[in-house]
Amino acid sequence: MMLSSMSQITLGSADWNFWPITRDYSQIFGYVRDLHIQSVELGIYQPSQELAPRPLKELTEKAKSSNLQITAVLFSLTSDLWGEGAFSNNKSRFLEEFKFFLTALETQGIKCANVWTGVDLVDSNPEEVAKTLTKMNLLAQNFSGTVSIEYKEGTYFQDAQTTLDLLQEFENLKILLDTGHAYALNENPENLVELLSKHEKLGSIHLGDAQIGESDDDLPCGRIHNFGLFVEALENLHLPIVANFDLYGAAMDPLGPGPRSIVTESLRHLQDCGL
Repeated sequence: MMLSSMSQITLGSADWNFWPITRDYSQIFGYVRDLHIQSVELGIYQPSQELAPRPLKELTEKAKSSNLQITAVLFSLTSDLWGEGAFSNNKSRFLEEFKFFLTALETQGIKCANVWTGVDLVDSNPEEVAKTLTKMNLLAQNFSGTVSIEYKEGTYFQDAQTTLDLLQEFENLKILLDTGHAYALNENPENLVELLSKHEKLGSIHLGDAQIGESDDDLPCGRIHNFGLFVEALENLHLPIVANFDLYGAAMDPLGPGPRSIVTESLRHLQDCGL
């Protein structure tokens, strides 16, 4: 949904928030629609398979039939598929998959290409990562949307400042700001909005809450922190922003209230904050 007359924030939900219930996209998109949310972010692991022409067409058609727009796709690099590294392993097929990723999104007009690497850790080879970033930057030059790299404690892109320093020279690569990861690092998301936008590095946004030191919390927005100043900082940019709820940790909690409840809780909190 596009929120408020002044705001250019497109607010949606990641599909993976509903994976604990089902992997059937007709049902997932129905849950999102029933919450009066009009946009969604897809989570994928192998672009050449999950975003091949036929499955991608099926996904986009299902989204359209539910009156949803796919605004973003997150390409996650996990240890089961990239055990020897991705950014840090130039012998891997990551760049081939990344090129396919961008091409597939371009064909469907999806403008937010997000990447998270959980396999390239803090001790990864800097020279290998730099080579990969250089090639990613060249590939992103031909993409009409925005490529954003998500940072998280424990990975090579371990915090906002480190990621900003690493990406400063790459004009076509931006930063995915996950508020939950920021809170876990004791960072201030509203200050980061200003810092990253100042350096023209603010890309996509994931919305969630967390306690310090708990980067996998993915709690509903507002459970611990008030998002009022963060929302104000976003609106003050007067720029198009794509933000999606990322609540997977809470969604997976067998003792929690469940995916639909935590997305609703997050949505209500942001509405209370003025969106």
